[in-house]
Amino acid sequence: MRIWVLAIIACFGFSGLARAQEASAGSASAPARGAVAVADPIPRAERTKARQDCLAEHVALSGDDLRAAMRLCMEGKFPGVQLYAKDGLTRDGKPTAASARKACKDEIDGRGVQGSERVAALTACFNGKRPDLAQRAECRKEARSKGLDGADLRKAVDACAREGRG
Repeated sequence: MRIWVLAIIACFGFSGLARAQEASAGSASAPARGAVAVADPIPRAERTKARQDCLAEHVALSGDDLRAAMRLCMEGKFPGVQLYAKDGLTRDGKPTAASARKACKDEIDGRGVQGSERVAALTACFNGKRPDLAQRAECRKEARSKGLDGADLRKAVDACAREGRG
């Protein structure tokens, strides 16, 4: 029985090593850290399965503890691949929504703008930093005005956002 357990562990260890080598080989031709390629390096089905496995391992945790454990578990399953936003940048090198909002807020607060002018300036600044999210927000407003919700709302927003990028 122990031999089987050791054999299984060895197989998983070697598959993880192979994945790490593939990731490092792929990263040699990849752009610099701030400009990670947009294409998904890991298939969605594989990420989903890994996420389910990690969740099963940490079923007793919740909140921030679960979030931290899941991050460590996922990074352990896919070494060398940036799965999460880091240092205020998304995986594809754009500023995260939170870091863009904070930068805009700091910039507008420095100017001393107040009231409706402040709101307009914050909106314009954020739209300049993340036009993709601004497009999705407009699409969501349009879809909600048509009375859509749930899955229909998501489909409409996705379709509208894809049209806006083209």
